[in-house]
Amino acid sequence: MKRSELPLNPDGSIYHLAMRPDQAAPYCLLVGDPQRVELARPFFSQILHEGQHREFRWITGLYRGHLLSVIGTGIGPDNTEITLLELEALHNIDLSRGIPFPTRKKLYFLRIGTSGLLQSRTPVGTVVFTDWAIGIDPLPFFYENFTDEALSTAFQDYWASRKRAKLPWYGVHSGPTFKALAEKVSWEGHFVRGGTYSAPGFYGPQGRSLVGKVRHPDIPALMAGFSYQGQTIQNIEMETAALLGLAKSLGHEAAALCLGIAQREEGAFGHTNGGPSLEELMRRLLHLGLEWLCRVK
Repeated sequence: MKRSELPLNPDGSIYHLAMRPDQAAPYCLLVGDPQRVELARPFFSQILHEGQHREFRWITGLYRGHLLSVIGTGIGPDNTEITLLELEALHNIDLSRGIPFPTRKKLYFLRIGTSGLLQSRTPVGTVVFTDWAIGIDPLPFFYENFTDEALSTAFQDYWASRKRAKLPWYGVHSGPTFKALAEKVSWEGHFVRGGTYSAPGFYGPQGRSLVGKVRHPDIPALMAGFSYQGQTIQNIEMETAALLGLAKSLGHEAAALCLGIAQREEGAFGHTNGGPSLEELMRRLLHLGLEWLCRVK
């Protein structure tokens, strides 16, 4: 493998994450906002490694005796792709020679993030587990075995039935190990399961119109109206579909737990009506995520 295909930093760490193979755990909690890495830090009994490069921040340490990594990825499918591919390389490629190891290691990724809620009467502060996701970024064009064809076709037919222009929508599913954990979840508060719409942007792709016109200002309602195998789309965010598809393409497993911080139909944002603060709920959700990663072993 040419060095231009797998660039390294002078210290031997991988280019963007600035991690070395001995610093990366196969069980990873992925958070968008790098500041959430600091929220997770107190749960570890020992931090063994940590680092920061560009928007990426990470720690690797011991939680209940298990080696886990928490990585702040930043926003969007592009950063998600960088993170997963570099973790794949750290575990499954001999970086010094640029040659894949003969035996591949399976990795587990759990996203802990924030999102906007779509279904009526679902309050801010609700946690959503993504059973499946709908995306529209171009990543499936570049990777094999990325999408679920039945789900992709179902959503494309739904979109066309609303007399909308044909677009390259795709559908993906969470890993079975995480779905099994979601069956047994214990959470003090609102917890729902269903679909997620992963938008390739925060404003227009999520139906927000600040100045000028956007093509689909009703996209929250359109997404909320789609159902698949008895489940509706519960939330909007920007990374989960890319995460699930890339994990599937690479032979790993992934899932997402997202805290709802906005209610799109009601126009509410950032207020839990007298319940725990969103920061406290995020701290609890990070704790739950670490517990889940311990159980997938």
